[in-house]
Amino acid sequence: MMYLMLTAMLALNVSGELLNAFLLVDRSILQAKESVERKNASLYDDFYQAHATNPSKVETSLQKSLQIKEKADALVSHIDSLKYLFVRTADGPEATPENYASVSNQDIAAQLMITERNAARSKELKGMIDEYRELLKSFVDDDKFRDNIEKVLSTKDPEHNPDNRSWESEKFEHIPMAASMAILSQIQTSVRNMESDVVNRLFIGIDEDAFKFNSIEALVLQRSDYVIQGDEYYAEIMVAGRDTTQPPIVTINGTELQTIGGRGIYRVPASNVGEKSWEGDVIIKGPDGTDRHFPIQGKYLVSAPNVVISPTKMNVFYEGIENPVEISVPGIPSENLNVTINTGKITRRGGGYIVEPAPGTAGREAVISVSAKVNGTTARNLGKKNFRIRRIPDPVAKVNNQRDGAIPKALLLAQLGVVADMEDFEFDLQFKVTEFTVAILRNGYLVDAKSNNNLFTQEQKDMMRSLSRGQRVMIQDIQAMGPDGRRRSLGSITLVID
Repeated sequence: MMYLMLTAMLALNVSGELLNAFLLVDRSILQAKESVERKNASLYDDFYQAHATNPSKVETSLQKSLQIKEKADALVSHIDSLKYLFVRTADGPEATPENYASVSNQDIAAQLMITERNAARSKELKGMIDEYRELLKSFVDDDKFRDNIEKVLSTKDPEHNPDNRSWESEKFEHIPMAASMAILSQIQTSVRNMESDVVNRLFIGIDEDAFKFNSIEALVLQRSDYVIQGDEYYAEIMVAGRDTTQPPIVTINGTELQTIGGRGIYRVPASNVGEKSWEGDVIIKGPDGTDRHFPIQGKYLVSAPNVVISPTKMNVFYEGIENPVEISVPGIPSENLNVTINTGKITRRGGGYIVEPAPGTAGREAVISVSAKVNGTTARNLGKKNFRIRRIPDPVAKVNNQRDGAIPKALLLAQLGVVADMEDFEFDLQFKVTEFTVAILRNGYLVDAKSNNNLFTQEQKDMMRSLSRGQRVMIQDIQAMGPDGRRRSLGSITLVID
């Protein structure tokens, strides 16, 4: 559709308004390309995750997808180099595809792609497109899909062509440079779209002959949850899937179990200590509709109670905030537990506990001790566990979720202010920016303005509004306050107006 729009525009007289329209179309095409590239990046991530789960099953499809990625990256990069060649031949070494003056020039593209070197550059571009197209088709069995690839990435001369114009003539000859640049961008977008379609098809094809599941979860299969000192703990960790629409039939020692949520529920009273074992069978429908039987067996150990102390978030406590902890002892009701800590305080809340380390204890260790009355006897010490106490890390100052880099001026002016972001932090904590300074260069002098909260002031917005493309805005002296009541000095932000 975008290509048809370009073709229709080329049939009109080249006016200033039309040239601006070409530039807008080019930007729109590039935005679409970037969107597809983000989608493709996510798709490759899915491929790598699938490969990590099952390398032997995914390896062949992954290698095909990487061949496609290599060819697509090379082709898109080559077209980028042609864009730079166009604009710098016309406007000099400082010109870029995003910022060039000769938008109406109708000679440079034809000179570089057709006249010079016996059209070697066009031949090279067509050859790379042809090679990429044939690679994609070699990975596709569906005829309609192959025909679509052929159509989208065709380098054939146009049909119904009374002037006998070639493929390269249609795209580079007697048209303004802005149109040629938009056409190159459209080729790049087509390359990425076809990459997305074929790689996605390869990814879907991994499981064509496999069992179909609509729910996936992680499982740990362990030989035993009781290990003698000096022995070895062994567990197999895997990802398991199930079809919630067709629950399995599970039998243990000849008795069919109740299934809830696709899981067989096996309950046995643990009346005597010692190792126990069981055997059974799981029956599910295969892809062909027949029953498939999977034998299962397991062991478990019934032992005397021992205390389990687990932090809900991590193996450390943070000073100045509430740290959730789960504490349980098999066989002892939680209300019978006596839980203490050597520094700060620990309180029961809901089904767990909240630890609040004492102020100034960062760098030290907290020790949680658990005791209980067992069978009505005197209190027994059931165990203890040490945790490191740490200071809450500093947040990261951001504008538009950016710490640096390019930003359109309109997008910058649309931002309310500076945000303090707790990147990759396990707790849901909020830091609030309390002050910051915006600085710019104006006529060679540094000009700044301060905000006493997290919002841009009108003066700061006016300063940013005065900037032109390529100029920098610096946001510095950023202060923030967190839930621990401590003031933090955050790093500066440097943005370039795009």
